[in-house]
Amino acid sequence: MKIKYFSYGLLLGVVPLALLFFLFNRNGNVSGAGASVLVDTIGSHTISVTAVTPPTNVVLFGKQLPLLEDWEVRERFEREFYYNLVNSDQLILWWKRLGRWESMIDSSLDANGLDRDLKYLMVAESGVRNVESPAKAHGFWQMIPPTAQRWGLRVDDDIDERLDPYKSTGAAIRYLATLKAQFNDYLLACAAYNMSEDNVAEVLRYQHQTNYWNLYINEETMRYVFRIAAIKELLEHGDRYGLKFGHVPRYSLHNVKSISVNGPIESIADWAVGLGYSYKDVKIYNPWLVSRRIPSGTFTITVPADDTSRTTVR
Repeated sequence: MKIKYFSYGLLLGVVPLALLFFLFNRNGNVSGAGASVLVDTIGSHTISVTAVTPPTNVVLFGKQLPLLEDWEVRERFEREFYYNLVNSDQLILWWKRLGRWESMIDSSLDANGLDRDLKYLMVAESGVRNVESPAKAHGFWQMIPPTAQRWGLRVDDDIDERLDPYKSTGAAIRYLATLKAQFNDYLLACAAYNMSEDNVAEVLRYQHQTNYWNLYINEETMRYVFRIAAIKELLEHGDRYGLKFGHVPRYSLHNVKSISVNGPIESIADWAVGLGYSYKDVKIYNPWLVSRRIPSGTFTITVPADDTSRTTVR
C-alpha cells in the first residue's frame, strides 16, 4: 500500500515537469548539463522525467549570487527556480510579451545608466501585463497611486498613466535610479522598490547590516530578488534547461500613428467611429484612458496605421 501511494505521489509531482520538457524538447532529450532521469513504474506504464539540477553560477546586476557560500541563499533561489521552471506556459508568454517592449525598456535603462537586468524586475512584478494588485498597484511596473504621482504620472478617474508602457517605464526607471543612488546597491534598490525605501533603511539600521543577503525581512521581499534572478536565468539561458525559446516567435510592436486630440470628448466610442476606428482600437492602444470619455486638455492618442494593426475584424 505504501508503494502504491508513493507511485501516485510521484506521478503527480513529475507530470508537470514531464509535460514541460515534452513541449520544449520533443525528442525527449534535454540539452545542457546537470540532468538526471527519474523513472517510476505505475501499472504497465513507465513514467520518466528529467530532473534539472539548479545552477550555481547565476549572475544578476553583474555580480554572482552566493549560492555556494550560503545554504540558505541557495535554497531560497532553488525555490524560485523550480517554481518558475514548471510554469512553462507563463515563461513562454513572458518571453513573447517581453519581445514587444524589451528594446524600449533597455534604451530607457541605458539612458539612466542602469543595468538592463532591471527589466526582469518588471517581469517579476506583472508578467509584462497591465495587471492590478489587491494593494491597487497597477501597470507593468506595479506602482501604487501615490508613488506613480510622485514620479510624474497622472492617476485619476479618467487617466491612469501607470497603464501607459512608455510613461510608466520612464517613471519607474527614474524611481529605481533614485533608489540605486540612495543605497548604492541594486539588490537593496529592488528590495526598496518592493517594500519602500524607508522600510529598507529601517531594517538595515535595526539589523546592523549593509548586505541584502543577510537581511531577515518579510516573506515577499525575501523572495523578490530571487524571483528576479530565476526569471533572468530561465529567459536568458533556457536552453540549458530544455527550454527552446529560440523557436518561439515573440510579439512585436504594431504599425501605429498618433493623433492629437483636444478634450473634452464625452464619448470615446462616438469619436473613434467618426474617424473610422472602433472603441476597442482606441482602448487597446491607449489603456491609460480608463473611462469612456477624454477629459479637458490635449492628448496624444495612438491608433492603428493599417488594417493589419487593427484590433477588430473587418
